[in-house]
Amino acid sequence: MRRPSPATIIASIALFFSLAGTGLAASKYLITSTKQIKPSVLSSLHGAQGPRGLQGAPGSPGSPGPAGAAGAAGAAGAAGAAGTFNASSVDTVTGDGPSTITAMSTAGAVAVCPAGQVVIGGGYAWPPTGQPTGVTVQSSITQGTTAWSVTMQNTTNADVSGNFAAEAICSP
Repeated sequence: MRRPSPATIIASIALFFSLAGTGLAASKYLITSTKQIKPSVLSSLHGAQGPRGLQGAPGSPGSPGPAGAAGAAGAAGAAGAAGTFNASSVDTVTGDGPSTITAMSTAGAVAVCPAGQVVIGGGYAWPPTGQPTGVTVQSSITQGTTAWSVTMQNTTNADVSGNFAAEAICSP
């Protein structure tokens, strides 16, 4: 093997020191914040930017801020049109239910509005003796737009007598 020439040795030493010096400078003088850059240099860097690229996707929304102060009250609105509701045109229709609700079962009753009327409310009724103990209302709801439906549940171990009825409040 041949011996390297003195020029090759000096060039290799110079290369070693230049690489070591660059690595040392990079680790010691690393810029981690724009506050480390002189403002005039920073402004010239901003001016030298090229065209902007595509805009990225929007980020997630931030947390809501505090509630603002209450605003002033608004002006009163105009009066609405006079209604045409006539209480004498409202009918209460009673639909018969079963005379007996057997032990541990449910029974239902329906009240249907006359033709041309719609149900606007409803409920249920018991004979004058009142609702028996152990019988509860399971549901009391509209059935479509023309009827009211009631379901009673007997939670006792005995049959319960007494007609209960669904009542529909109907209006044209």
